[in-house]
Amino acid sequence: MKNIKFLILALILAVSTSGCKDFFDVNDPTNVVSDKDLSLELMLPSAEYYTATLQFDKAYSIGQLQQHIASYFDHGIDQHYESSIGSAWSLYYTKALFELKKMSDLADQKDAKHYKGVINILKALTLGMTTDIYGDMPYYQASIGSENLQPDVDSQQELYNEIQSLLDTAINQLNATDNSGLDAIKGDGIYNGDLDKWKRLAYTLKARYAMHLTKRNGAVAAATEALGYLQHGFTSNADDFQLLYNEKQKNPWHTSVVLASNTGNISVLFSEQLVNYMNSSIYPTATYDPRIYDYIDNGGAATFDGAQNGNEGKTATGSDANTEFNPNSYYFKQDSPIVLVSYAEALFLKAEAEFLAAGGTTTSTGAPQATYDAYKAGIEANMNKIGIDSALRDAYLTDPAIDMGMANLKLKDIMVQKYIALLLNPEVFTDMRRYDFSTDVYPGLELPANQNPDLNGHWWRTAIYPVSELSKNPKLNAFVHTVDQPVWWDQ
Repeated sequence: MKNIKFLILALILAVSTSGCKDFFDVNDPTNVVSDKDLSLELMLPSAEYYTATLQFDKAYSIGQLQQHIASYFDHGIDQHYESSIGSAWSLYYTKALFELKKMSDLADQKDAKHYKGVINILKALTLGMTTDIYGDMPYYQASIGSENLQPDVDSQQELYNEIQSLLDTAINQLNATDNSGLDAIKGDGIYNGDLDKWKRLAYTLKARYAMHLTKRNGAVAAATEALGYLQHGFTSNADDFQLLYNEKQKNPWHTSVVLASNTGNISVLFSEQLVNYMNSSIYPTATYDPRIYDYIDNGGAATFDGAQNGNEGKTATGSDANTEFNPNSYYFKQDSPIVLVSYAEALFLKAEAEFLAAGGTTTSTGAPQATYDAYKAGIEANMNKIGIDSALRDAYLTDPAIDMGMANLKLKDIMVQKYIALLLNPEVFTDMRRYDFSTDVYPGLELPANQNPDLNGHWWRTAIYPVSELSKNPKLNAFVHTVDQPVWWDQ
């Protein structure tokens, strides 16, 4: 019942707090909560809901670029045509950031340090999710309404400094004594007010964003920094930052893809890139990765025939793909969670960081024991999370293609397993850009069929700004870029 109550509150607040008096010169409707009646307890569910929705909105498009899924349609993001992923832009500025700013102001008024810590973590997470799509973007002057309708554009370098600053501040606020009377976090539909879990999330996010800078700061330096944060990060699957849905407010993958497919309105299928990592094609395991049966519904066929990206629902040989979303999957049932940050991700971050800190490269072989242990633990954590049978799990973990020993471990083994475990999580696309879509790291990776010819074989790397925003805020025009232009940390 707690989750049902949480989501109902989220939707009420989604309506009641997203409006702005600057837009209407009328009296407040009777069913709208006025500013004086707002409480942090009521607003937090809405902020968490917007954060999870932002993740889904981004993942639907980015999942096609990282080739977890492939589109049925022509001339779309699947084939690297221009896209602003405009729904994510709008959701961030008009919902997530707007709500968090109102919460932040209210928390300051009440000196509610613990709430402010939670707010700052959500601000850091949503900012990171958005700048990783667009690069430079308005932030400091954004969402202040009529005070500034044309905010300055901040550099991604500044925004990355802000992400780490927000997380540091949040940790200090959560550790501080809170005498506001609001020291107990209520309305928290994810961690139920557990401050230790919020702190572990903050440290795990610090590690995530430190690892994003392997090009900028150098692989060894970024990895060493991340390892320091991970010592205080997630410790089990119980720490996973995820929003649960229910039979009233259904998981958006279920409503947007599973239910649509059931009525013949198929939009995306699982890509051959993901399938080939799981069906022994590229990794010669004795049996299929058991997660393939959770992720994918192939209609009971003998094989899983993934869709080639850019080929409108066809395989590379031109036959119909059969890899629809499994309606009974851990991820795609009506009450499945949207997983934003997981223990499995933390373990793969540790495995990669240990590998790089020890001098490993995209082509080197062999790694420290700590790398190997984290790599194996990441697979196990993900399989345990989604409920893979223990016998199938153990058979996979001891398969020679997976259990190759630390002397034979390569970076590709870590990153491919992270690719499988972080299903439809846009963090995978960040990893792929950091390694320049290298086939040493992602074996078998190819550009989509029928790729946008204007890109001349370059990979899609960043979203363009929405046209509507360019007309409203001329300051953005100086930062216009093409979709193959790297963001700051990718250079």
